[in-house]
Amino acid sequence: MTDTSNRTHPTHTIYKVLGDGETARWIKVGVAFPHKDKKGLALMFDGIPVDGRIALRVNKPRDQEQAPSARSNNRQPRPN
Repeated sequence: MTDTSNRTHPTHTIYKVLGDGETARWIKVGVAFPHKDKKGLALMFDGIPVDGRIALRVNKPRDQEQAPSARSNNRQPRPN
């Protein structure tokens, strides 16, 4: 089990990617926190995709994040 009690916010978001190019759908499936020694990441999945692609993206600073009310069903636009 990974201890994330010392960490306030995840540094990365994990997405399942459906499709390709501009029409790809990015669905959030988890988050990642850095290890204390900074040599790796602890991954925490809400659900684990059994097929397709998984993308790990660095989170934007909190003041640049999209408002939660603009999101629907955890489906995210392709991250920048």
